[in-house]
Amino acid sequence: MLKTLIVYFSFGGTTARVAESIAAGLRSAGQKVQLHNIREGAPKDIEGYDAIGIGTPAYYFRPAFNITEYIRSLSDLHGMQAFVFTLYGTYPGATGNDVRKALSSAGAEEIGYFKCRGADFFNGYLREGYLFSADNPTANELAQAERFGKTLAGIMSGRAYLPPPEDPEPPLMYRIERLLANRWLVKRIYSRLFSVKRQRCTACNICVQLCPMQNIAVDATGRPVWKNNCLLCVCCEMKCPEEAITSPLSWPLFYPAILYNVNRASRDPAIPHAKVRLSRGETTRL
Repeated sequence: MLKTLIVYFSFGGTTARVAESIAAGLRSAGQKVQLHNIREGAPKDIEGYDAIGIGTPAYYFRPAFNITEYIRSLSDLHGMQAFVFTLYGTYPGATGNDVRKALSSAGAEEIGYFKCRGADFFNGYLREGYLFSADNPTANELAQAERFGKTLAGIMSGRAYLPPPEDPEPPLMYRIERLLANRWLVKRIYSRLFSVKRQRCTACNICVQLCPMQNIAVDATGRPVWKNNCLLCVCCEMKCPEEAITSPLSWPLFYPAILYNVNRASRDPAIPHAKVRLSRGETTRL
């Protein structure tokens, strides 16, 4: 029996749903599948698996940092079969391209690439009243993911595979945004610039509990202190019930880019969206 390891990052649950659908397709073909959300830490090893799948949402038109760092941590994959799946709320950017290239550089043999929409709970968009791809992945997209899993099983059994072309490069504005959200800047600069309004903070520690990277500690008063392993998901700011947290992305410097993204995506008929209100850590549809 062939064994496949699917490693993915899912915070809101949408990437996990796609991973589970792909796994269902593989299992229906008689494969054994192990699912691992990297939010719980990297898998101990990949020994004993015949293939590996990597899944990530698009963060700033690129993969999440913890996914790219996990791929870099792998030793030579020696031709191990690998597939990629990505989710995006507005545009995929170079997310899939980056993961595919990273796996190829690590010595993997690509056997599949799948992408679909996923709800985009980015704080900047929610503050402007937009939840893009609010109901994605849809039942149809999950069915496509399951069929993708069945197709993977066939390729692993010897069926020919023709790699799809790379996704088109994102427009210049998105490439600039991606550059401004690169790992060095996030780790060395932005991580130090989160702030908390101490008069509002009640030391509830919701931000500490929610942080997918365990990047938030507490000081002697129980209030949050940020370390330097941030994904820039800014979930801490979005979910704060007292609106006590300010991330660097809430600075006026970044507002034009956020507004550009919202205006472009909200006018694109290919991108579904719901109008919402973000208040005191809760997102409500209007």
